[in-house]
This record gives sequence, structure tokens and C-alpha cells, in this order.
Amino acid sequence: MEIRSLGRSGFEVKSAVGTVLIDPPDNALQGPFSDPNTIIAFSKRIELRRRTPVGVAKLIEGPGEYEIGGVSIRGVATPADEPSMSHEINTAYVIDADGVLVCSTGGLGNPPDTTSMQQLGKVNVLLLDPEQSPMSGDELAAIVRNFEPDMVIPSGYDTSAGKPGALLGGLLAELGVKNLEAQPRITLSKSSLPETRTTVLLAPQA
Repeated sequence: MEIRSLGRSGFEVKSAVGTVLIDPPDNALQGPFSDPNTIIAFSKRIELRRRTPVGVAKLIEGPGEYEIGGVSIRGVATPADEPSMSHEINTAYVIDADGVLVCSTGGLGNPPDTTSMQQLGKVNVLLLDPEQSPMSGDELAAIVRNFEPDMVIPSGYDTSAGKPGALLGGLLAELGVKNLEAQPRITLSKSSLPETRTTVLLAPQA
């Protein structure tokens, strides 16, 4: 499995059985898509995205159980904002491929409740976006600890400055992570997962 950052909440998860683009930017929707089993998943519903881009096997925009060309995806509703202020839903996705469970929290605006955490379950890799979240570094760090992933891949690396953005830096400090070098991508398998929680920085790729 190979994971790349597409910037902000966007990630590409490429496995032997398919490629999942999570919250991709508009330029990534144009194709062409080299993998015929390319799946696009959005964490929030937007009316303009009702038509599936040409060459994409499936467009997903909400909670549910999906089985597409050997890739299993579970979408779980989580808060997009403080529940007392808004009922807008963010969908967190768990991708099951190559024996690895990857969870993208999308545009998470508030900690998932107990029911949502149970539905998401144990994951190997956690993808999250501190730069677009209204939560503080310590709140996001608490979410990471609740998931207990083998690997954490946060977005928010500032390629122009060559360092983590301010909010990403706050999360890394809360996690006790220092002096990480950003990589263009990470390749992993079930057997290569670390024994202790590891944080990986990815520089966004076009």
C-alpha cells in the first residue's frame, strides 16, 4: 500500500486492489486515472458533486458500507462542528485493503462520540487534518490516543516554508514528536507496520 498527501484533508491510498482518493482537490478530479478501480470519497456532501468523474469506479459521499472491486470502505458519521452549534455531518472513512485498515477523519470538527468510535473500530493508520480543524492540538492528540493507531499521518506540512504549519506543529508537540523529515509518500504493508505508534509527515503532491 502507498499513501500520498494531496494537501489539506486530501489523501491518496493506493493498494493492490484499488485506489481511494479522499477529499481530493479539484485538479485531482480531472483524471486521467491510471487505476480502473479508482474510488473517490468525500467527507462532506456537496451538491455539485453528484456526477461521478469519468474513469472513476465509484463516488462516495456519506456513511455506509461499501465493497468496490476488492476494496472495503466503511463510512461513519461524525460531527463536522460543535454539535450544539451545528448538525452538519462529517464522514470518517475506514479503508480495508492489503490487510491494512486506514482511517481518514476528514473534516472532523469535534471528537467522535463513543458510538462513532466503536463503529470505526481499531485502525492501523490514522489520517487527519489539524490545519482545517477547529480543535486544539491537545484535543486532536487525545483523539489520536483514543484510536491507538500503529501509524499517524497528519496533513498540514507547508511545502513553501519547508516545515509543518502552525496547527500541525501544535499537534506534533502534543504527541511528543520532533525533527521529522517530510516524505513524498509512504509505502507499507501489514507486516511492516511499526510495533509502537509512529508519526509520518507527507509533503503534499500534485
